[in-house]
Amino acid sequence: MQNSSTVRSKILSATSYEFKLLLRGILLPACIISFFTYVTIALIDTERSGNYNSIPSAVILSFGTIILLKLLFQTKLEKIEIRRFRFIFLSLICWLIGELIYVYHQAFLGIAVPYPSVADIFYLSATIFLSFHLYSILLFKKNIRKTKSFLYLGLLASAFPLYFLVDSLYYYEEYYANSVVEFVVNASYYISDAVVIFPCIPIILYSPKNDPFIFHWLSIVISVFILVAADLGYTFMATINEELLQNTEWLWSFIYSIGYLLLTVSILWFSKLKQILEYKRFSETLRNEQDYLDRNDWEDDFMEKLENSTQIMSTMRDIAQKAEKDIDILFTQYILQKNEITKFINMLADITGKNRLLNIRILLPSHNYYEEDIPSGISSKISIRYFDSQLSSNWIASIIDSNSMYILSSGSGNTNGRGQYFIQQIKNESKLQVYVVLFERMWLFEKSVDFG
Repeated sequence: MQNSSTVRSKILSATSYEFKLLLRGILLPACIISFFTYVTIALIDTERSGNYNSIPSAVILSFGTIILLKLLFQTKLEKIEIRRFRFIFLSLICWLIGELIYVYHQAFLGIAVPYPSVADIFYLSATIFLSFHLYSILLFKKNIRKTKSFLYLGLLASAFPLYFLVDSLYYYEEYYANSVVEFVVNASYYISDAVVIFPCIPIILYSPKNDPFIFHWLSIVISVFILVAADLGYTFMATINEELLQNTEWLWSFIYSIGYLLLTVSILWFSKLKQILEYKRFSETLRNEQDYLDRNDWEDDFMEKLENSTQIMSTMRDIAQKAEKDIDILFTQYILQKNEITKFINMLADITGKNRLLNIRILLPSHNYYEEDIPSGISSKISIRYFDSQLSSNWIASIIDSNSMYILSSGSGNTNGRGQYFIQQIKNESKLQVYVVLFERMWLFEKSVDFG
């Protein structure tokens, strides 16, 4: 029978294959096409009218928005997924609106360099939303915040936008003698860029580089570097010489397009991960197989009746102590109260203190139990993640070293009724395999949602 490591390896292999297809079949060709498109624009537009410069970026953002809408309405994101990515969605929409306004000024009003303009309101709003997204990542990555170099790396990233801001203030009379509005817009870009880029270097340095399950997060961070570089180059050129900006505007538009492309690919990849790791369909398979096994194989399984929470905790502690290396625990529903779950997690922490080789993973439904409910200072050997989809069953499954499993179920079917509980040992290998695969799919998918 396949253990959890084998199952994880197979899922990773399939995901890596799709990841390579994404890089080689979509991202690389799109970058090459974008490059040659802008080179062609530069060669054709000898008068530097700028009529076509922003059209490719608008097309890329339009594709990104279509993928986004499909993800939201057709794939049907769960609440926790929307919370994790809502600021990216808002950023993408703001950039699209800003780019369409920019296209309108260039292609229809004949303004070669529409700067400053109404479009800047949406560009700046997009950067603000993107900042919220990046700082929310830091909430997940406590190990980054605890490192001493976090602050220094953040300040290093922000140094360039801050330098341009100080330079603008120092040479205000020379640069902006006749344009207060341009100064305000430039300063707004420098400040927003300094804020948005602050967490980028620490996130990249302290995150896995070869993990396809968080590629979409790293793609977003890399796009920030590119977009900030484009902002700094564009605004500096606008400050120095408007004619110089007009001659190089196509180049900055190309750089912007690469940043937008990375954002679009990040959304596309998360959509693909949902298809690869979607566990709702697998949950239906689990229910069907469970119904079959319920009719045919219960006689081989051991079942014990429990009358109260004291017996439940004692039995679950005895089960956990049987593990040598791994325990995977899936709460499909809440058949225990929050205080009982907290007590159970503390009990597991005591067990990991005695068995240094033991690693415990716990999946909890997010609709009733949140990060702030977790006991502070629990063992580093215990990892907890949350899922938003309701599974079809109502039990707690404990998988011990991938070769045995125990299920705690409630006779009353709810958390309020203090009726009978049952602990059942599953011996059927086929049934156990289904649970092992289900847990791995859910665990890896929540990893892609929660940045590792």
